[in-house]
Amino acid sequence: MKSNNFNYSLLAVGVAAVMGISTGANAATSGTVGDTTTKVTITNQASASYNVGELKQPTVYSNEVVIEVSEQVSFSLVSNNEDDSLGDDSNVNEEVAPNGFASFKHTLANTGNRTDSYTIKLENVTEDDKDYDLENSTATFTVYSGTTAGTTGTITFAQAQNQTFTLDKGQSVQFTINAKTTGNIGGNEQALLLSATSSILANNANTNADTKPTLTNTDRSITKLPTFSIVKTVTNALDLNDLDNDTAEYQIVVKNNEVNDSYSTEAVDVAIADNLPTGLIIAKSLTTSDIQVEGGATIGSFDTANAGAIGSKGFNIKGVNIPVAGTVTITFTVKKDPNAALDPATAINHVSVTDDLDNSANTANTVIDSTDKNAEQNMAFYAVTEQNHTDGTKVNGTNGDDSTQSLLTIKRIVTLTNPTEREIPSTTNTTSQAVHETIITNNGQDSEGKAAGELTFKISDDDADNPDTVDVGTVTIAYDDGSGTLKEVVITANGEGIYDINNVLQDGIPPGKTATIKYTVISNEAPLFTSADSDTPTKENTVVKLILNGEGAPTVNPVTDTTTVKGLTLDKFQALDINCDGNISGASEIAFTKDPIEQAEPDQCVIYRIDAKNTSSAAPLGFAITGLNISDALSQFSAGADYVTNSATSSATAGSTIASPTVDSTAISTTASTLAPQGTATLSFRVKIKNNR
Repeated sequence: MKSNNFNYSLLAVGVAAVMGISTGANAATSGTVGDTTTKVTITNQASASYNVGELKQPTVYSNEVVIEVSEQVSFSLVSNNEDDSLGDDSNVNEEVAPNGFASFKHTLANTGNRTDSYTIKLENVTEDDKDYDLENSTATFTVYSGTTAGTTGTITFAQAQNQTFTLDKGQSVQFTINAKTTGNIGGNEQALLLSATSSILANNANTNADTKPTLTNTDRSITKLPTFSIVKTVTNALDLNDLDNDTAEYQIVVKNNEVNDSYSTEAVDVAIADNLPTGLIIAKSLTTSDIQVEGGATIGSFDTANAGAIGSKGFNIKGVNIPVAGTVTITFTVKKDPNAALDPATAINHVSVTDDLDNSANTANTVIDSTDKNAEQNMAFYAVTEQNHTDGTKVNGTNGDDSTQSLLTIKRIVTLTNPTEREIPSTTNTTSQAVHETIITNNGQDSEGKAAGELTFKISDDDADNPDTVDVGTVTIAYDDGSGTLKEVVITANGEGIYDINNVLQDGIPPGKTATIKYTVISNEAPLFTSADSDTPTKENTVVKLILNGEGAPTVNPVTDTTTVKGLTLDKFQALDINCDGNISGASEIAFTKDPIEQAEPDQCVIYRIDAKNTSSAAPLGFAITGLNISDALSQFSAGADYVTNSATSSATAGSTIASPTVDSTAISTTASTLAPQGTATLSFRVKIKNNR
């Protein structure tokens, strides 16, 4: 609170009182000049007696001389505080702190020409908010003769009730009343009466009715104090995955709120202290560059015993001045204390502001405002009870509410799981394309992807050969919308092939929840094998890579999915049936082979077998083939052999359905409505080598 030093020159007041210029229109005076004037006539005539010889002569008288004496009895009592009107009968709006002292200046002057005695009296005005503690109040005085200071002294309240001052003409007494307040709170008003009674006027029965034997001044004070709003926030969280190296940042904003003109005042010489909770220490020594001020506030200086050095547990800044509506902002960094356990949930950092409201050791009015309710002192001085928030609640209004919060931490744990293998046919449509499902799991403590660019991913093939005959199609994100219902929405990539989770999940993936990247793989006439003479299936590896940004972003191992092209293979075998009996059992007969048969003779038979195989894996990975037609044209062998009537047969493995073969003028064929994964459909028939070509 600002000091209440009275700077008006006491000497100047004395001069003004003597010169008669201190009594303004509202000054307390005993009456208009002349009202207390008494004219006393003094007539003087001399006489002389004498003898001539021994004979007595007549008494001789001189002429009469007449003196008329004008006696004036008057006095004034005026207030001298530097308020709106100096020298009237009231001191107003004197600022005082709770339980503090209000200082009131007065001048009692003998403005007449006779010596007079004046009895003074102090008393409370009971109609105001609070009475003064007169028992602990005092008054100091100085007697002036003209402009020359004389007797000085201090009187107690008890003495002030009957203290008499005798003043010759031209003399005055200047009073300073140090009125003690008690029980007053912000916005309270108190009033005090100081009166002086002239003994001459009080005892003179002939005093004019307009003449005042007693003059009274009124002293009024108003209780003002600063209203601190303390807001402490975590502006940069601590990464729990990197406690050995990471730091967190705090910001403290202390504001002297402007309640109203009759309540608020400047805070002078206050201290701002921070005490870190267990598990945290200062990471970077504080300097004045870490303190920013607005509204005329001052930076102050660091307490040498608690200056916020690196590795310390806090700091104390002294000598800070904060005018009404001014602010002080302090920013500092902390880190994990290697010698103490840290529990982020209970690591609440508190700030305290200490202000001796009148900077006096003689008054018990030091306020401690703190974000910690248990550390506060004298908060009952405030007319409105403040609120202390420890959950980071934003404070509003001018009540001086305070706010702090637990240490904000970052613990980002994200995994990418569920690598999958899928199979697709050579050419796909919407029902036959492969679907891979890669699961993002958030095992951290905060939502992931709640900010743009925070959680992104990319899907690429591992051979960088794009486009391929096997390629990525539609990409979706499947997630639980919170109601237990699984939602699936399409997500699109930017020009660089990056998908941002925030585009479809504005609140990100909550802690403990998952989101599934589902993407299709399509093919367009992809070969079944890597080359014409290879039995190695064509496959494409696609890599799903998470890209996390922001503080504490972990590195996540990518997932590689495999898509293999599977479908129908067709193998044709031949066997030499020398006896043409449909059995391969005799000597020199040759079992089924893909190799050439070079020792066949006319009238011998060849058995052809065509195997159509579904190379896709067993369910659920593979897929069924439908609408299969196996055909062998007669023209391929008719020049050298004849079809053996009724020799065509067809068969299929379990789970497949195949029709009986048909023979017409052009081909031998069969159809299979369903060929199960790993299933084989077979068409077999015999031809007899011609003898009469």
